[in-house]
Amino acid sequence: MPNRKIACLIAVFSFVAEAGEETERMINVRDMYPSMSPDSKSLVFESTRTGTNQVFIKTIGDEDSTTTQLTQSLHGAETPVVSPDGTKIVFAMYLEEGNNDVFVMNLDGSDLRQLTDGPGYDGHPHWSADGSRIAFNSDRTTPDRDASWSDRWHEIFSMTSDGSDVQQHTRCKSVCTYGSLSPDGQSVLYRKVIDAPGHNWALEDIERNSEVFVADLDGGNERNLSNSPAFDGWPVWSPDGTRIAFASNRAGPARTGQIWTMNADGSELRQVSEGGWSHTQPAWGFAGDSIYAYQHKETEDYEFGSVARISIKPHTKD
Repeated sequence: MPNRKIACLIAVFSFVAEAGEETERMINVRDMYPSMSPDSKSLVFESTRTGTNQVFIKTIGDEDSTTTQLTQSLHGAETPVVSPDGTKIVFAMYLEEGNNDVFVMNLDGSDLRQLTDGPGYDGHPHWSADGSRIAFNSDRTTPDRDASWSDRWHEIFSMTSDGSDVQQHTRCKSVCTYGSLSPDGQSVLYRKVIDAPGHNWALEDIERNSEVFVADLDGGNERNLSNSPAFDGWPVWSPDGTRIAFASNRAGPARTGQIWTMNADGSELRQVSEGGWSHTQPAWGFAGDSIYAYQHKETEDYEFGSVARISIKPHTKD
């Protein structure tokens, strides 16, 4: 595996033309889906810096910081998450176009093991708080595998950390993704696309809306927590299970999201990031006092960005 010393998480270069002429972006690196280790010494993330999406790890807090590429997937690897004990990384990897499965490996990239084996899309894995189970979304129950990705049924499942005892938690018959189990093991959190007027990422009017939902482990008692015509997604539990972080473009402008937190019942909504840069794909630090996010710029023509840390103040009622 290549071992590269990189002074910062992103290198962005622009071609500056003669005065009065247009400029053109030449390289658009995206460092996405951050996940910090419990000891805060290793940051795992997905990046396009070598061409295709691959999983990288960056050491934190020493003078000789290094960034190392952990995967060499021909078709790409994505959405890595560090285990609660800090020893393993779960992630998704394309075996071929249209066939995505969940894998696990050690923090140094060794002992790669495949956990799911299906013909369709298994992705967005998340560890349970005790590391015993892994939640993921899958289109394995969709009635039409020839349908486009957004027209398939994606449901939330979980399995033990060795890939056994697969359980289905939702029956959305829609797009339900980015699932995770609550720290107390009683609820499942996910993003759901519903048939209701809403806005896409560009804030254009559409007939389907992306919301944040929570339900019991059997899919019952389903509740819409975000309740907004905006695009709401990437929900994650705080370490103690009392708060939920997610990204939303409800504050605008187009193609710009910010990180919001709310209580586990959807109350006390609070915006925790701001500015001209978009912030998405939040991941809580294990101490609960930080959220790591993908900070980026996005237009119709390009997208580039890196990883940012957001300090979270203790939440108190106003």
